[in-house]
Amino acid sequence: MKVLMVDDHALFRDGLRLLLCSTHPDAQLLEASTLAGALSLLLEHANLTMCFLDLDLKQERGLPVLKKIKLESPNLPVVIVSGSEDSSTVRACMQAGAMSYIPKSLTSEKFLYALQRVLKGEIFLPHEEENDVEPSAPSGIPNLTPRQREVLYALSRGFSTKSIARELSLSEYTVKDHISDLFRILGASNRVEAVTKASLFYLRPR
Repeated sequence: MKVLMVDDHALFRDGLRLLLCSTHPDAQLLEASTLAGALSLLLEHANLTMCFLDLDLKQERGLPVLKKIKLESPNLPVVIVSGSEDSSTVRACMQAGAMSYIPKSLTSEKFLYALQRVLKGEIFLPHEEENDVEPSAPSGIPNLTPRQREVLYALSRGFSTKSIARELSLSEYTVKDHISDLFRILGASNRVEAVTKASLFYLRPR
């Protein structure tokens, strides 16, 4: 596992490093405090497993930071770790290709839980950790086929249609069919809505 941490607060990077090392002692951790530094590391390390990104860097802030990371590495799972929990910001980040969104305001126990989730490739979004009751799937909802689950997982990582086709050795036409089926099954009108709904029923921890 090779992880990139992008945050301009050294203290937070230190804390995240300790948490990552406690769960994955052999992980290789790379750090950047600026977007320029992050983009340079992306060029040097094409085999990154994941990127933890703070949107509020000193020199650049907001959604453009995420978009530039995804432009450089479209298939890299990016987990936003931010002090903001604004729902519109969360939605915008997911729409721009983020895999998950972890608020910095979480307690250490909940933050570790979120970290364990995303390191297993699962989605984590704000407030879902506050639900004490396991939600039930809507009655009569069809089971997903193994291939549909693979496509859904790729969507949760922010993959484009072309990238999913390449990853699963499928045609783009077939991938589009699978995505349309997922929208219908989940009652979603776009990728963000599909991934959000799937996080409740199909992408929860096993």
